[in-house]
This record gives sequence, structure tokens and C-alpha cells, in this order.
Amino acid sequence: MKIAIVGSRSITVNNLGDYLPENTTEIVSGGAIGVDRSARNYAKTHNIKLKEFLPEYERYGRSAPLKRNLQIIDYADEVIAFWDGMSHGTRFVIENCKRKNVPIKVYALANK
Repeated sequence: MKIAIVGSRSITVNNLGDYLPENTTEIVSGGAIGVDRSARNYAKTHNIKLKEFLPEYERYGRSAPLKRNLQIIDYADEVIAFWDGMSHGTRFVIENCKRKNVPIKVYALANK
């Protein structure tokens, strides 16, 4: 199962395995700092396939991160979001998952 890990740049998740379904075959991420970096590190440490969607600024300009987030949602089977309650990008993912009926689990975490 392709699991997207998204979240606020202010959050680091050291125990990511506690949140992943057992049938995770691929981790999908946006390649940023914070939660995205936690996802990358976990995938590499545990030999799980990693797919990173990076923002294409030359193509989309300022909207590149939002376009990237939509690519992540469309690619993943399920999304896990770690949200600090303020990140606009994470809120965008949460709202679009609900709109597109993509399964999402949201964990409200403070800065770590």
C-alpha cells in the first residue's frame, strides 16, 4: 500500500513506524523539511520504497507546492498527516483528501 506522509515543516516524527499500516509497501512524500524528512529517513532506514514529489517552481510558480500536494494525494492509497494546526499546506491536503474521498488520518502534534 502506498502511504503518503505529509505534515508541517515544524514537526519531526521520530516514531513513524507506530503510525504506518503493516501493509505499507511505499512511502510517498513531498521532499521538504520536517515531516517529509522524517518520512524519507524512515523509508531509507527500513528499506521501504520512497516516492518523492518535489514542487516544480519553473512550471507552476508560487502554486508549485499545492500542485505537488495534489500529485501526492492522487498517487497515494492513503494519507497520514501530522499537523501543527497552522500549516496551510497540510490543511490543503486534509481538505482535498476529504473532497476526493482519499482515506486520511490526521494527527495533531505540537512542534517537536
